[in-house]
Amino acid sequence: MRIGMLTDYVAVDFANGPALATQAFKRNMEHRGHDVTIIGPRPAPWQRQPPEDSILFSSVPFRQYHGVRVPFPAPLNVISERPEVDVIHAHTNSLSMHWAGMMREQHGIPAVHTNTIYLPGFVHHAINDDLLYNPVLAPFWEFLTGFTERSFGGAFNACDGLIVQCQGLVDYWRNIGLDVPLHVIQRPIDVRNFNRPLGEDPFRPDFDKGARLLCICRHAGEKSLNDLIDVFAREVLPKRSDASLTLVGDGPVHLELQEQARKLGVSHRMHFVGEQPQRDLPVWYGYADAFVYMSMTETFGQVVSESLWMGTPVVGLADGMGVSHQVKHEVNGLLVDPEGDDVQGRFGAAVLRMLSDNAMRETFGEAAAERQRQHSAPEVVYRAYENAYAEAFEHLERNPPKRVGAKDAKMAWSMTRDHVWPWVWKHVFLAASGAVPSSYTPKTDVPFDAAPDNPADELYAHAGDPTPSRAARRTAARKASKPASSARRKRGGSR
Repeated sequence: MRIGMLTDYVAVDFANGPALATQAFKRNMEHRGHDVTIIGPRPAPWQRQPPEDSILFSSVPFRQYHGVRVPFPAPLNVISERPEVDVIHAHTNSLSMHWAGMMREQHGIPAVHTNTIYLPGFVHHAINDDLLYNPVLAPFWEFLTGFTERSFGGAFNACDGLIVQCQGLVDYWRNIGLDVPLHVIQRPIDVRNFNRPLGEDPFRPDFDKGARLLCICRHAGEKSLNDLIDVFAREVLPKRSDASLTLVGDGPVHLELQEQARKLGVSHRMHFVGEQPQRDLPVWYGYADAFVYMSMTETFGQVVSESLWMGTPVVGLADGMGVSHQVKHEVNGLLVDPEGDDVQGRFGAAVLRMLSDNAMRETFGEAAAERQRQHSAPEVVYRAYENAYAEAFEHLERNPPKRVGAKDAKMAWSMTRDHVWPWVWKHVFLAASGAVPSSYTPKTDVPFDAAPDNPADELYAHAGDPTPSRAARRTAARKASKPASSARRKRGGSR
């Protein structure tokens, strides 16, 4: 097939899950024999550029998020001419999703969307708390959320299927009124990086094995890292003086988190590693004892998936969305109810329980790796995409657009009313709301999407071979660490 991948990020400029997913999609689908055309906002001249055969919209910067571009339905040929694709996969959270519906209606091209935002959860971090919880403004925010949900739902219903990454989003969109086919497909793991032997232990030498907590994510408010640091300082470290917390990543609140750790007196047991290339992440997951995550805005949670793939159990919140979909309580990790009193105390207790039971961690880790390979292996995910496209063709046949190929005023008015005008005015509002530049500038000199030095053979996943079994890395790591651990204990170390 010739697949058009509609995205908000046409190239990888910085640590960005959707951008990395787009590039992995193109690479893997081409391994499977398909052609993939990237479609999205034209980047600025100083940004990395997409392949030459890409279809690009005119765009303006969204200054609140450095490097993000807001696309508009221009130039005219991009929204009127038939693209040389057989199916459109719209993996976007901007109103460029309307382009997929336009191509379906004008040219009869089946289109499938992927939704990665849970709007009610995200709004709590997109709007200042003083405004969001102001009783006078509450009806307005409720109206705005409902309006946005209906806007997205209308664009999704104008096509032939919706892919979500957790069961919670299926229930959410069905309740809103979505009636197109729905598919639950997890995001794949980049096996080039994650199916290879671990390198040298990257943790600080004074961070003892058996008590290493890890969190990898963008340092932004919605990730609730401030709550995680509070839990570590107030609930974990006082009871486990050998515990450590390593944070990998960067973002708008990075300096605030460092200051919080200093004020709480836990900087000596924390390590702010900063941004790391994608190819270097497996070694952090691999040598950690538990992955800890308190975000409540995940429609999937790629970092959770990666940790589980590496056999590292997770302690997270039962969000009913992406974390709950992947972490099964008492199977591959521990989930804490985010409702009720003393959430931080209960989360801290779960972390302490995980650290105190080596056998449980081993059992959870084995189950995590096995289960993740059943759902996030490339051959599983990309085959599921192909099945979703096949169902989209069938849905298009059952529900054909009425005026395919029409070039008259009636079609022009229909496109303008249903797609172009909503796209334009909402994105004008969006660009204006983000016109104030952010003080944070992400690093662009880290090769986030670079292939590893000794890449695994990615082609195995598309040749019918089974996914490689989990390497016995933990056993090897334990054996390698025994002499050092014994010596440390004899010297009277904390363990």
